[in-house]
Amino acid sequence: MILVFIGTTALGQSVQIDTFQLKESDRFKEIQSNKMNFPIVRSGDRKIDSLINTDLKNRFTRNEYPNATIDSTLFKWAGDGVIYLDFEVTYNENGILSINISAEGCGAYCTNWTDYFNYSTESGKWLTISDVIDTTGEFKIRVDKDKQLQYSEQKLELKEMLVDPESGLDKSTYEWAIENYEDCERKSNLESFAIYPDRLEIIEDCYLPNAIKNLTPIIELTYNLSEIEEHLKIKN
Repeated sequence: MILVFIGTTALGQSVQIDTFQLKESDRFKEIQSNKMNFPIVRSGDRKIDSLINTDLKNRFTRNEYPNATIDSTLFKWAGDGVIYLDFEVTYNENGILSINISAEGCGAYCTNWTDYFNYSTESGKWLTISDVIDTTGEFKIRVDKDKQLQYSEQKLELKEMLVDPESGLDKSTYEWAIENYEDCERKSNLESFAIYPDRLEIIEDCYLPNAIKNLTPIIELTYNLSEIEEHLKIKN
């Protein structure tokens, strides 16, 4: 596997994103996608670039090779098991970069996921949601209420499947799924989020075991910036 520079994507914003492409794995030629891209941030300030890019690669690879260079880390981390890697820049204004990276890896079975990253392009600092919006009052109450309501709706749908003989859902699987739903709801927080020009999305991922992944609850916590403007700490 090699790392190939394929050009610079200019976003017309405060920073640019260089796109690097990893060569596909020979191991999964039959299912390999043609997307193997990883972002490199270019702000024009080497210190800020180093802070963001080092933090980005370490967070994404779960600090597996914290002291290695970006290309070396990706080479080792992706290995022969990653069949898809791509990114999306959702916000690049007012000194803030919001970017997500999606990947799919295959071992005994294939798993896909998306991670979300937010940075100050003025300082290189990783941004928590409390840096972006006040989470001590009304906004958090609203999010918690929305989340609770949606989990309740998802549990109700699961209950309806249980009593529907055509759904194929048995009681033990239902109870297993409910246990996972409640565990996800109990452990959830506001720390995974994405910023868009018109909205803020709180990412609520509930990862179920592969055997019941088809029962994964869909929780959507999306808020228009114009509606939460009084709570924002960023320019809108």
